[in-house]
Amino acid sequence: MRSRLPQIFFALSTLALVLIVLAVWQASTPSWKTYQRNFLQLEAQGEPSAVTKAAVLATPPEIHQVMLTGLQRVDRCTTCHLGVDDPTMKNAPEPFRYHAGLGPHIPSRFGCTICHGGQGLATEKDAAHGKVDFWQTPLLTRDYIRASCGRCHKEGDVPGVPELTEGRHLFETQGCRGCHKLNGVGGSIGPDLTEEGANRRSPEWLEHHFIAPNAVSAGSPMPNFHFTSEQARALTYYMLSLTNEEMGTYYSSVRLIPSPEYGRQLFVEKNCIVCHAIGGIGAKSGPDLLGVTKQHSPEWLDEQLVNPDLVYPGSSMPEYDLETNARKALVAFMTSATPQDAQEILSGKGHTLTPEDAAIEAGKRDFARFGCAGCHGTELQGGLPNPNAQGGEVPSLLHVSDDYTKDEILAVIRNGRAPPLDKASGPTPPLYMPSWKNLLSEEDIHHIVDFLWSKQQKSKESW
Repeated sequence: MRSRLPQIFFALSTLALVLIVLAVWQASTPSWKTYQRNFLQLEAQGEPSAVTKAAVLATPPEIHQVMLTGLQRVDRCTTCHLGVDDPTMKNAPEPFRYHAGLGPHIPSRFGCTICHGGQGLATEKDAAHGKVDFWQTPLLTRDYIRASCGRCHKEGDVPGVPELTEGRHLFETQGCRGCHKLNGVGGSIGPDLTEEGANRRSPEWLEHHFIAPNAVSAGSPMPNFHFTSEQARALTYYMLSLTNEEMGTYYSSVRLIPSPEYGRQLFVEKNCIVCHAIGGIGAKSGPDLLGVTKQHSPEWLDEQLVNPDLVYPGSSMPEYDLETNARKALVAFMTSATPQDAQEILSGKGHTLTPEDAAIEAGKRDFARFGCAGCHGTELQGGLPNPNAQGGEVPSLLHVSDDYTKDEILAVIRNGRAPPLDKASGPTPPLYMPSWKNLLSEEDIHHIVDFLWSKQQKSKESW
């Protein structure tokens, strides 16, 4: 055995040397260099002479990277995807094919990962595509790449991506904020969704979760809203767009081109007409907006939209969480707004609102805006399953005035309340009333109660 030790030692040393040489060779010939050589050969095929072909093939390999300080990222994707901005490569094989439809989103200003996901600093295929442990944003599939448009285009409709518009609408109208926070507004029963698009949950997981919450996440308190597959897909698009990334001024400035048309849309969505008139057409509780842009500077109006009580102490106008360009669009609409606009907006309302009706309309808006309908229903009908709560479901609010005073309901909204248990030894019901006193203003709370009591009156009148 001792006589064989030198041979064994020599064999192991030789193996170690081979492995070292192999590692050095592999490190000196990474896969991106192979991609670049193949790309140069593809480019050289189109050269007219042997001299120019040789010059192309002699191009030294190098890592290509784009510094995107405004997006706080560095992308090296074009190290391998070398033909993305070269139209002559439209028929080239991947990863060299020209990226059609880029429009103004040139790689030198936007990079690639802001839309596609993946790990911009990596140069190996799997790592670059985000298929590694703990990387939160792997490459999005072709079906969901357009969801990334919502990361910059946060306002209004995004051309060519109707799913984003529908997803935002569903989120705001189906009561999702009642259980989920988004940008600091909403309940706390479910997870905060402000950075949902930066989590590692796949689009398929999200889509299935919207269709059957408990089948995907056992024990989830989220009720089944019986969304269609198209609605689940639209909500998934919206969730993938929520990353809470900070954008530089360049990217912020191209989110949306402010326009009077978009401002008019916001004017309708925010129910401005319930407090304001335009040339005498509309409500009277707020100032008439005809010619308001001649009375005040754009800066004054912008600040009024951001912090109305600071600009006009005692103002009853609520604070709206509006992006810069949304406020610009509203001001643009007010510059050109006419009594005819107000009449068209009011055409479905029948008459100018009284202050009482305006408060009820504001409460209806807040009821939807803060997600109350998620548990209580759009018509206050309740009925969502709530295991081990008395009655086994969220109760209806249609006759709440029969059992409570306004002050008692105001206290419940401010401080929250756990539902009474069906069995004292049983589990805690998953759905409960969270405290809203730190999220809603007193005015918002009173408006919601005014809305609830208006429904009670209508219900009693129909008996």
